[in-house]
Amino acid sequence: MKEIHKIVAIVVQDNAFLMVRKVGKDIWTSLGGKPEVGESEREALVREIKEEVGCEAEIVQKLGDFTDKAIFDDAIVKISAYHVNLIGEIKLDDPELEEYKFLPSNYKELGIHVSPITENKLIPFCIKNNLLNW
Repeated sequence: MKEIHKIVAIVVQDNAFLMVRKVGKDIWTSLGGKPEVGESEREALVREIKEEVGCEAEIVQKLGDFTDKAIFDDAIVKISAYHVNLIGEIKLDDPELEEYKFLPSNYKELGIHVSPITENKLIPFCIKNNLLNW
């Protein structure tokens, strides 16, 4: 099975987790994307954030690498996750994205669906490491 490598931003504001939703999809995913040839993870993340939401990024630290089944491809996805603070006002600049939202702890009760890697790996990691107080 092929592996897809994505670099994602973990942005927490007021105890809520920033997620984005692609046009025509009902699954919310993390901000970020795939690195281009020759780009470091940090360079790719800064570029993706600028392209997707028009903000500059302050990378606080790398949180780790996580793997799970990809939601949109028949593949394994490897996520390199970084704790990030956004600088500037969020404006969806990427035509592939329909909306963004800071998800609260009761997102499931609100009928919001997130990717398996977010549900099974990223959110529990953030709770365990006190990035989210859920």
